[in-house]
Amino acid sequence: MDERILKVMQRFICDKEANDALIQGDINGLEYMYNRYYSEIRTFLIPYCRYDEDAEELTQDTFLKLWEFRNKINGDQNTRNLLFTIAKNKALDEIRKFKTVEAKLNQIRLEKEQHFSTMDEVVLADYQRILQSALSKLPKRNLEIFHLSRSEYLSNKDISLELNISVKAVEKQITKTLAILRVFLRNHQISAFLLISSIYFFQR
Repeated sequence: MDERILKVMQRFICDKEANDALIQGDINGLEYMYNRYYSEIRTFLIPYCRYDEDAEELTQDTFLKLWEFRNKINGDQNTRNLLFTIAKNKALDEIRKFKTVEAKLNQIRLEKEQHFSTMDEVVLADYQRILQSALSKLPKRNLEIFHLSRSEYLSNKDISLELNISVKAVEKQITKTLAILRVFLRNHQISAFLLISSIYFFQR
């Protein structure tokens, strides 16, 4: 264990002490809870998430929410239970958000089938051309992982088994690829929503 983490964990003899410190605005109380329950919360969130990096982001958000909520914590409250409650609410919000976006895309697809003009088709085709141009600039391994993740819908773990690399390597490559695409598309003034719509239409 890292020496700094060890010192933080040794600062409190139990969750109650760390909880009291957290309520008083002591960041060490939050760090204690993070080091103690991070793995449990992340493991709990994974089944709710499509990608491992989503679980990571929701875990970070959970502890951030705990810090923002510190003034309302009851001194006798079980902080572990509170963390799981926050995490579950975060996960449910994410699921509702995803369903809302999916419903919107279905609506757009239906409208496309019913009302798309020739000009609309040309514009959308141009977005797809720009996307393909961005993808063509990716290294072969990045493109392969991106395809398996976004087109084949494989999890990071399945991709790691398929390519015989670590899950961390897969996560790193996906993060790098998305960063490259964001810069490229921003330079062409293409929004993330249009990118998603373009991929959605042309994969059907």
